[in-house]
Amino acid sequence: MQCDTIRYALQLEMLERHDDLGEDAASALLRAELELAQNAGLFDALTPEDFAVDAISRSTPQEGVTRYAVELLLQERHAGLDDDAAAGLLHRAFADALNASYFLRACTDDLIGVTLLSRTPAAVPSAA
Repeated sequence: MQCDTIRYALQLEMLERHDDLGEDAASALLRAELELAQNAGLFDALTPEDFAVDAISRSTPQEGVTRYAVELLLQERHAGLDDDAAAGLLHRAFADALNASYFLRACTDDLIGVTLLSRTPAAVPSAA
């Protein structure tokens, strides 16, 4: 079975543990936490392969709350997955990661707001 690569556009909202970090350092910390959670198998229900973190950007829409725009590239484990089911698997993965104490270096509590903004086929260069 051939799986296509899907681009997940996520919005994560949290109270940062180190709100004095610059954009690059904060993004690197979030990227590292995502990789640790992935290595622990916490995203295995969503994807059988490692995902790639394609982009991370950071903003502060209100005092104390930090919003990250994160793009993941992955192959979905289940063919025909709809947006609601994908969002459910994603929420479960983040909840499991928080319960296992991942993301504690990045956020101050055990709550990260996770919103799946879109799932679209990723443009993958074709072999010439």
